Amino acid sequence: MMKKSVALLLSGALLTGVLGIGWASAATLAPSAVMSIKVDGKALSKDGKLLITNNHAMVPANAIAHAVGANVAYDQTAKTITISKDINTYQFTVNSQTVKINGGFVTADTPASLVHGVPYIPVRFLAEQLGMEVAFDKASNSISLTSAQTPALRIVSPANGDILYTDQVKVAVTALHYQLADFRQHTQALTGQGHIHVWLDTDPTDPKLAYKMINGEPAVFDEVPPGAHKLTVQLVGNDHKPIVPEVKQQFTFTTAPAPTLAVNGHTPAPAIPASPVPGATAPSSPVSVAPAPVAKSNQVNIQSFSFTPGALTIEKGSTVTFTNLDDVVHTVTANDGSFDSGPINQKATYTMTFSKPGVYSIYCKPHTFMTGTITVK
Repeated sequence: MMKKSVALLLSGALLTGVLGIGWASAATLAPSAVMSIKVDGKALSKDGKLLITNNHAMVPANAIAHAVGANVAYDQTAKTITISKDINTYQFTVNSQTVKINGGFVTADTPASLVHGVPYIPVRFLAEQLGMEVAFDKASNSISLTSAQTPALRIVSPANGDILYTDQVKVAVTALHYQLADFRQHTQALTGQGHIHVWLDTDPTDPKLAYKMINGEPAVFDEVPPGAHKLTVQLVGNDHKPIVPEVKQQFTFTTAPAPTLAVNGHTPAPAIPASPVPGATAPSSPVSVAPAPVAKSNQVNIQSFSFTPGALTIEKGSTVTFTNLDDVVHTVTANDGSFDSGPINQKATYTMTFSKPGVYSIYCKPHTFMTGTITVK
Protein backbone atom coordinates (compact mmCIF):
# COMPACT_ATOMS: atom_id res chain seq x y z
CA MET A 1 0.00 0.00 0.00
CA MET A 2 1.34 3.42 -0.92
CA LYS A 3 2.02 5.81 1.94
CA LYS A 4 2.34 9.58 1.71
CA SER A 5 4.96 11.35 3.80
CA VAL A 6 3.97 14.31 5.95
CA ALA A 7 2.79 16.97 3.52
CA LEU A 8 5.34 19.71 3.06
CA LEU A 9 3.22 22.72 2.21
CA LEU A 10 4.84 24.72 -0.77
CA SER A 11 4.95 28.58 -0.80
CA GLY A 12 5.95 30.67 -3.78
CA ALA A 13 7.75 27.80 -5.48
CA LEU A 14 9.42 28.56 -8.72
CA LEU A 15 12.71 26.91 -9.21
CA THR A 16 15.47 25.50 -7.11
CA GLY A 17 18.33 24.33 -9.19
CA VAL A 18 21.76 22.80 -9.56
CA LEU A 19 23.61 23.39 -12.85
CA GLY A 20 27.16 22.35 -13.44
CA ILE A 21 29.86 24.84 -14.30
CA GLY A 22 32.45 24.16 -16.96
CA TRP A 23 35.31 26.35 -18.09
CA ALA A 24 35.11 28.61 -21.13
CA SER A 25 37.82 30.57 -22.87
CA ALA A 26 37.67 34.32 -22.51
CA ALA A 27 38.37 34.47 -26.24
CA THR A 28 34.80 33.36 -26.88
CA LEU A 29 33.39 36.51 -25.28
CA ALA A 30 31.39 38.40 -27.90
CA PRO A 31 31.55 42.22 -27.84
CA SER A 32 28.30 43.79 -26.70
CA ALA A 33 28.11 45.68 -29.99
CA VAL A 34 27.80 42.38 -31.85
CA MET A 35 24.94 40.95 -29.85
CA SER A 36 22.83 42.41 -27.05
CA ILE A 37 20.30 41.10 -24.57
CA LYS A 38 17.16 42.84 -23.41
CA VAL A 39 15.06 41.81 -20.42
CA ASP A 40 11.50 43.10 -20.63
CA GLY A 41 12.64 45.78 -23.03
CA LYS A 42 15.62 46.96 -20.98
CA ALA A 43 19.18 46.31 -22.07
CA LEU A 44 21.32 44.19 -19.79
CA SER A 45 23.83 46.16 -17.75
CA LYS A 46 27.31 46.82 -19.14
CA ASP A 47 28.56 44.11 -16.83
CA GLY A 48 26.48 41.62 -18.79
CA LYS A 49 29.09 40.86 -21.45
CA LEU A 50 27.91 38.12 -23.75
CA LEU A 51 29.69 34.80 -24.10
CA ILE A 52 29.07 32.36 -26.94
CA THR A 53 30.07 28.78 -26.24
CA ASN A 54 28.88 25.60 -27.95
CA ASN A 55 26.45 27.80 -29.93
CA HIS A 56 24.74 28.86 -26.69
CA ALA A 57 24.50 32.42 -25.38
CA MET A 58 25.89 32.88 -21.87
CA VAL A 59 25.84 35.92 -19.59
CA PRO A 60 27.25 36.65 -16.13
CA ALA A 61 25.01 35.23 -13.44
CA ASN A 62 25.13 38.49 -11.52
CA ALA A 63 23.85 40.57 -14.46
CA ILE A 64 20.98 38.30 -15.47
CA ALA A 65 19.91 37.68 -11.86
CA HIS A 66 19.61 41.37 -11.13
CA ALA A 67 17.78 41.95 -14.41
CA VAL A 68 15.05 39.47 -13.45
CA GLY A 69 14.85 40.66 -9.84
CA ALA A 70 16.78 37.79 -8.26
CA ASN A 71 19.75 37.54 -5.88
CA VAL A 72 22.98 35.73 -6.72
CA ALA A 73 25.90 34.32 -4.73
CA TYR A 74 29.02 32.43 -5.80
CA ASP A 75 30.78 30.03 -3.44
CA GLN A 76 34.40 29.68 -4.57
CA THR A 77 35.06 26.71 -2.30
CA ALA A 78 32.04 24.68 -3.35
CA LYS A 79 32.13 26.05 -6.92
CA THR A 80 28.43 26.80 -6.81
CA ILE A 81 26.39 29.69 -8.15
CA THR A 82 23.16 30.30 -6.28
CA ILE A 83 20.43 32.42 -7.84
CA SER A 84 17.37 33.02 -5.69
CA LYS A 85 14.13 34.82 -6.35
CA ASP A 86 11.54 35.01 -3.58
CA ILE A 87 11.86 31.56 -1.96
CA ASN A 88 13.09 29.95 -5.17
CA THR A 89 16.70 28.93 -5.64
CA TYR A 90 18.73 27.89 -8.69
CA GLN A 91 22.07 26.35 -7.78
CA PHE A 92 24.72 25.79 -10.43
CA THR A 93 27.55 23.34 -9.64
CA VAL A 94 30.96 23.02 -11.31
CA ASN A 95 31.22 20.60 -14.24
CA SER A 96 27.66 19.36 -14.26
CA GLN A 97 24.76 20.04 -16.59
CA THR A 98 22.41 18.66 -13.95
CA VAL A 99 20.08 21.29 -12.54
CA LYS A 100 18.30 20.82 -9.23
CA ILE A 101 14.89 22.46 -9.13
CA ASN A 102 12.76 22.24 -5.98
CA GLY A 103 14.20 18.85 -5.10
CA GLY A 104 14.06 17.53 -8.68
CA PHE A 105 16.71 17.41 -11.37
CA VAL A 106 16.81 18.43 -15.03
CA THR A 107 19.64 18.62 -17.55
CA ALA A 108 20.67 21.90 -19.14
CA ASP A 109 21.69 21.97 -22.80
CA THR A 110 25.08 23.37 -21.88
CA PRO A 111 26.96 23.75 -18.58
CA ALA A 112 27.57 27.09 -16.97
CA SER A 113 31.08 28.52 -17.27
CA LEU A 114 33.59 30.31 -15.12
CA VAL A 115 35.57 33.00 -17.00
CA HIS A 116 38.31 34.85 -15.12
CA GLY A 117 36.47 34.07 -11.88
CA VAL A 118 33.12 35.32 -13.22
CA PRO A 119 30.32 32.72 -13.33
CA TYR A 120 28.33 32.60 -16.56
CA ILE A 121 25.04 30.76 -17.10
CA PRO A 122 23.06 29.81 -20.24
CA VAL A 123 20.52 32.52 -21.00
CA ARG A 124 17.82 30.44 -22.66
CA PHE A 125 17.85 27.75 -19.99
CA LEU A 126 17.40 30.13 -17.07
CA ALA A 127 14.83 32.25 -18.90
CA GLU A 128 12.68 29.28 -19.84
CA GLN A 129 12.82 27.90 -16.32
CA LEU A 130 11.55 31.29 -15.17
CA GLY A 131 8.69 31.04 -17.65
CA MET A 132 10.06 33.83 -19.84
CA GLU A 133 9.67 33.99 -23.61
CA VAL A 134 12.96 33.96 -25.50
CA ALA A 135 13.27 35.54 -28.96
CA PHE A 136 16.17 36.36 -31.28
CA ASP A 137 15.99 39.37 -33.60
CA LYS A 138 18.34 38.76 -36.51
CA ALA A 139 18.08 42.32 -37.81
CA SER A 140 19.33 43.86 -34.57
CA ASN A 141 21.32 40.77 -33.55
CA SER A 142 19.69 40.83 -30.13
CA ILE A 143 18.09 38.39 -27.71
CA SER A 144 14.88 39.47 -25.98
CA LEU A 145 13.57 37.94 -22.76
CA THR A 146 9.96 38.72 -21.94
CA SER A 147 8.27 37.85 -18.65
CA ALA A 148 4.95 36.04 -18.78
CA GLN A 149 2.14 37.21 -16.53
CA THR A 150 -0.25 34.26 -16.44
CA PRO A 151 0.02 31.50 -13.80
CA ALA A 152 1.75 28.32 -14.88
CA LEU A 153 3.32 25.23 -13.36
CA ARG A 154 6.07 22.89 -14.40
CA ILE A 155 6.63 19.30 -13.23
CA VAL A 156 10.37 18.98 -12.75
CA SER A 157 10.42 15.29 -11.86
CA PRO A 158 9.55 12.60 -12.51
CA ALA A 159 9.20 12.99 -16.26
CA ASN A 160 6.45 11.52 -18.40
CA GLY A 161 7.30 7.90 -19.22
CA ASP A 162 10.08 7.61 -16.64
CA ILE A 163 10.96 4.22 -15.12
CA LEU A 164 11.95 4.71 -11.48
CA TYR A 165 13.76 1.90 -9.67
CA THR A 166 12.48 2.81 -6.23
CA ASP A 167 9.38 2.64 -4.04
CA GLN A 168 9.80 6.28 -2.99
CA VAL A 169 8.68 8.90 -5.48
CA LYS A 170 9.57 12.56 -5.08
CA VAL A 171 7.43 14.93 -7.12
CA ALA A 172 9.15 18.26 -7.72
CA VAL A 173 7.01 21.11 -9.06
CA THR A 174 7.56 24.76 -9.89
CA ALA A 175 4.82 27.36 -9.85
CA LEU A 176 5.26 30.43 -12.04
CA HIS A 177 3.60 33.84 -11.70
CA TYR A 178 1.49 32.59 -8.84
CA GLN A 179 1.86 33.39 -5.14
CA LEU A 180 1.79 30.24 -3.06
CA ALA A 181 0.52 30.61 0.49
CA ASP A 182 -0.35 28.49 3.51
CA PHE A 183 -4.10 27.92 3.14
CA ARG A 184 -4.36 27.36 6.90
CA GLN A 185 -3.46 30.99 7.47
CA HIS A 186 -4.86 32.46 4.25
CA THR A 187 -8.40 31.14 4.06
CA GLN A 188 -9.87 33.81 1.82
CA ALA A 189 -9.80 33.09 -1.90
CA LEU A 190 -7.66 35.78 -3.57
CA THR A 191 -6.81 36.12 -7.24
CA GLY A 192 -3.24 35.05 -7.93
CA GLN A 193 -2.79 33.30 -4.58
CA GLY A 194 -3.14 29.66 -3.55
CA HIS A 195 -1.17 26.42 -3.45
CA ILE A 196 -0.53 23.21 -5.40
CA HIS A 197 -2.40 19.92 -5.29
CA VAL A 198 -0.60 16.71 -6.21
CA TRP A 199 -2.45 13.43 -6.71
CA LEU A 200 -0.71 10.10 -7.25
CA ASP A 201 -3.05 7.26 -8.21
CA THR A 202 -5.95 8.96 -6.42
CA ASP A 203 -9.08 10.79 -7.55
CA PRO A 204 -7.86 14.13 -9.02
CA THR A 205 -11.25 15.71 -8.34
CA ASP A 206 -11.08 15.17 -4.58
CA PRO A 207 -8.99 17.87 -2.83
CA LYS A 208 -8.97 15.84 0.39
CA LEU A 209 -6.86 13.18 -1.31
CA ALA A 210 -4.32 15.65 -2.68
CA TYR A 211 -0.85 16.23 -1.35
CA LYS A 212 -0.88 19.96 -0.60
CA MET A 213 2.27 21.95 -1.37
CA ILE A 214 2.97 25.47 -0.12
CA ASN A 215 6.81 25.55 -0.08
CA GLY A 216 9.77 24.55 -2.21
CA GLU A 217 10.04 20.99 -0.93
CA PRO A 218 9.00 18.06 -3.15
CA ALA A 219 5.96 15.94 -2.46
CA VAL A 220 7.21 12.56 -1.20
CA PHE A 221 5.24 9.33 -1.67
CA ASP A 222 6.58 6.24 0.14
CA GLU A 223 5.90 2.54 -0.45
CA VAL A 224 4.77 3.08 -4.03
CA PRO A 225 4.07 -0.38 -5.49
CA PRO A 226 5.74 -1.48 -8.75
CA GLY A 227 3.76 -0.71 -11.91
CA ALA A 228 2.31 2.17 -13.89
CA HIS A 229 1.21 5.29 -12.00
CA LYS A 230 -0.75 8.40 -12.89
CA LEU A 231 0.37 11.78 -11.62
CA THR A 232 -1.85 14.87 -11.54
CA VAL A 233 -0.65 18.34 -10.53
CA GLN A 234 -2.85 21.45 -10.39
CA LEU A 235 -2.80 25.04 -9.20
CA VAL A 236 -5.64 25.79 -6.78
CA GLY A 237 -6.79 28.75 -4.70
CA ASN A 238 -6.73 29.11 -0.94
CA ASP A 239 -10.17 27.47 -0.98
CA HIS A 240 -8.70 24.35 -2.71
CA LYS A 241 -10.72 25.03 -5.87
CA PRO A 242 -9.00 25.01 -9.29
CA ILE A 243 -8.05 28.45 -10.53
CA VAL A 244 -9.63 29.83 -13.70
CA PRO A 245 -8.43 29.32 -16.36
CA GLU A 246 -7.38 25.86 -15.24
CA VAL A 247 -3.66 25.12 -14.81
CA LYS A 248 -3.21 21.36 -14.66
CA GLN A 249 -0.82 18.65 -15.86
CA GLN A 250 -1.17 14.87 -15.97
CA PHE A 251 1.09 12.03 -17.11
CA THR A 252 2.20 8.51 -16.23
CA PHE A 253 5.42 6.87 -15.13
CA THR A 254 6.45 3.41 -13.93
CA THR A 255 8.15 2.16 -10.80
CA ALA A 256 10.08 -1.11 -10.63
CA PRO A 257 12.25 -2.96 -8.09
CA ALA A 258 15.92 -2.08 -8.20
CA PRO A 259 17.79 -4.52 -10.47
CA THR A 260 19.90 -7.19 -8.79
CA LEU A 261 23.47 -6.50 -9.78
CA ALA A 262 26.65 -8.51 -9.44
CA VAL A 263 29.27 -7.12 -7.06
CA ASN A 264 32.03 -5.47 -9.10
CA GLY A 265 30.68 -7.23 -12.18
CA HIS A 266 31.01 -10.74 -10.76
CA THR A 267 28.37 -13.07 -9.39
CA PRO A 268 29.77 -14.98 -6.41
CA ALA A 269 29.90 -18.74 -6.99
CA PRO A 270 27.83 -20.82 -4.57
CA ALA A 271 29.71 -22.57 -1.79
CA ILE A 272 30.28 -26.27 -2.52
CA PRO A 273 30.21 -28.57 0.53
CA ALA A 274 33.28 -30.77 0.94
CA SER A 275 32.79 -34.42 -0.04
CA PRO A 276 33.72 -37.07 2.51
CA VAL A 277 37.08 -38.72 1.93
CA PRO A 278 36.59 -42.39 0.83
CA GLY A 279 37.39 -44.81 3.65
CA ALA A 280 37.38 -42.11 6.31
CA THR A 281 35.67 -42.89 9.59
CA ALA A 282 33.39 -40.33 11.07
CA PRO A 283 34.38 -39.21 14.57
CA SER A 284 32.37 -40.77 17.39
CA SER A 285 31.51 -37.35 18.78
CA PRO A 286 31.25 -34.00 17.04
CA VAL A 287 34.18 -31.65 17.37
CA SER A 288 33.23 -28.12 18.42
CA VAL A 289 34.84 -25.57 16.12
CA ALA A 290 34.28 -21.84 16.60
CA PRO A 291 32.88 -20.42 13.37
CA ALA A 292 35.00 -17.84 11.60
CA PRO A 293 33.54 -14.34 11.76
CA VAL A 294 31.53 -13.54 8.65
CA ALA A 295 31.83 -10.06 7.21
CA LYS A 296 28.44 -8.45 6.78
CA SER A 297 27.38 -6.95 3.48
CA ASN A 298 25.58 -3.64 3.26
CA GLN A 299 23.95 -1.86 0.34
CA VAL A 300 23.81 1.85 -0.50
CA ASN A 301 21.91 2.99 -3.59
CA ILE A 302 22.99 6.09 -5.49
CA GLN A 303 19.70 7.38 -6.84
CA SER A 304 18.04 10.73 -7.50
CA PHE A 305 21.41 12.35 -6.77
CA SER A 306 21.63 11.10 -3.20
CA PHE A 307 23.11 8.25 -1.17
CA THR A 308 20.37 6.00 0.26
CA PRO A 309 20.67 5.52 3.16
CA GLY A 310 22.57 8.74 3.71
CA ALA A 311 23.86 7.59 7.10
CA LEU A 312 24.86 3.96 7.68
CA THR A 313 26.29 2.24 10.78
CA ILE A 314 28.19 -1.02 10.26
CA GLU A 315 30.54 -3.37 12.11
CA LYS A 316 34.29 -3.41 11.60
CA GLY A 317 35.26 -5.64 8.68
CA SER A 318 31.94 -5.23 6.90
CA THR A 319 31.58 -4.30 3.25
CA VAL A 320 29.40 -1.66 1.63
CA THR A 321 28.38 -1.95 -2.01
CA PHE A 322 27.34 1.29 -3.71
CA THR A 323 25.07 0.86 -6.76
CA ASN A 324 24.56 3.72 -9.20
CA LEU A 325 20.91 3.78 -10.32
CA ASP A 326 21.12 7.25 -11.88
CA ASP A 327 21.77 7.82 -15.59
CA VAL A 328 24.84 9.96 -14.89
CA VAL A 329 28.29 9.09 -13.57
CA HIS A 330 28.88 9.39 -9.81
CA THR A 331 31.77 8.72 -7.44
CA VAL A 332 32.06 7.58 -3.84
CA THR A 333 34.89 9.64 -2.40
CA ALA A 334 36.06 9.93 1.20
CA ASN A 335 36.38 13.48 2.49
CA ASP A 336 39.75 12.58 4.01
CA GLY A 337 40.97 11.07 0.73
CA SER A 338 41.32 7.56 2.17
CA PHE A 339 39.40 6.02 -0.74
CA ASP A 340 37.88 7.01 -4.06
CA SER A 341 35.76 4.81 -6.30
CA GLY A 342 36.56 6.67 -9.50
CA PRO A 343 33.71 7.06 -12.02
CA ILE A 344 30.77 4.70 -11.39
CA ASN A 345 28.60 4.35 -14.48
CA GLN A 346 24.88 3.66 -14.53
CA LYS A 347 24.04 0.24 -13.02
CA ALA A 348 27.70 -0.28 -12.00
CA THR A 349 28.83 -0.90 -8.43
CA TYR A 350 31.69 -0.10 -6.10
CA THR A 351 32.45 -2.19 -3.00
CA MET A 352 34.48 -0.98 -0.04
CA THR A 353 35.59 -2.96 3.02
CA PHE A 354 35.78 -0.93 6.21
CA SER A 355 38.37 -2.57 8.48
CA LYS A 356 38.98 0.29 10.89
CA PRO A 357 36.45 1.87 13.28
CA GLY A 358 35.62 5.49 12.71
CA VAL A 359 33.28 7.89 10.96
CA TYR A 360 33.80 8.16 7.20
CA SER A 361 32.24 11.14 5.43
CA ILE A 362 31.68 10.61 1.70
CA TYR A 363 30.66 12.74 -1.25
CA CYS A 364 30.37 12.61 -5.05
CA LYS A 365 33.05 14.55 -6.93
CA PRO A 366 30.88 15.64 -9.91
CA HIS A 367 27.99 16.53 -7.57
CA THR A 368 29.46 17.80 -4.32
CA PHE A 369 26.04 18.40 -2.79
CA MET A 370 25.70 14.60 -2.55
CA THR A 371 27.03 13.60 0.87
CA GLY A 372 26.77 10.67 3.25
CA THR A 373 28.29 9.10 6.37
CA ILE A 374 29.52 5.57 7.13
CA THR A 375 30.02 4.89 10.85
CA VAL A 376 32.15 1.83 11.60
CA LYS A 377 32.01 0.36 15.12
